[in-house]
Amino acid sequence: MLLALAFPLVAIALQVISPPPPQPAPKKETAAIPLGDIAQRAAHIAVKTAGITESDAEIERMATRARASALLPEVRVMTKALSAGPRDYISDTGTVASSYYGPSYSIEGSLTFHLDRLAYSGQEARLERLRLERVEARTRITQKVIDEIARWSKATAEERDSPEGTEQHAEATARRVAAQMALDVWTAGWFSEYLEGKAR
Repeated sequence: MLLALAFPLVAIALQVISPPPPQPAPKKETAAIPLGDIAQRAAHIAVKTAGITESDAEIERMATRARASALLPEVRVMTKALSAGPRDYISDTGTVASSYYGPSYSIEGSLTFHLDRLAYSGQEARLERLRLERVEARTRITQKVIDEIARWSKATAEERDSPEGTEQHAEATARRVAAQMALDVWTAGWFSEYLEGKAR
């Protein structure tokens, strides 16, 4: 009877003495980053960093200056020089005589106004091509920034979900760092500063 009671007591004592099994460390929760907002801000800064303004006001000013140039005349100046030497001439009485003339110079000038340029300056096609090139450059930069943010977001999620020390975790970390470095280049370091501000 005593022996039968001893076994449960020993089992209870062992449970009390033995430490609980180790629990996996809880994963650190990171604040959700609104990808739409960060993509819009990063693209805006990347375009500005590339030296391309988002408005075409400068092109409009160039077109205005091209049309206003019609109010300024086109100036042409031409000089002529005559060498010295004898010249024959006929007088009123019909006699032919020779005279010696020294060197002479003359200057001719002309002013030409192109008032038709007030309506069409001739630079519209070139300015429109420049405007389209700027639009394409902004679109190209924006798309590159969006692609890099997508790669960074995917690598960050894989890094968070994979166990530390595994090959998957190392590869995800490398891809996240590469994408973050590319975004820092495009935004002149703004992307990392944004992430540090979110982490605090």
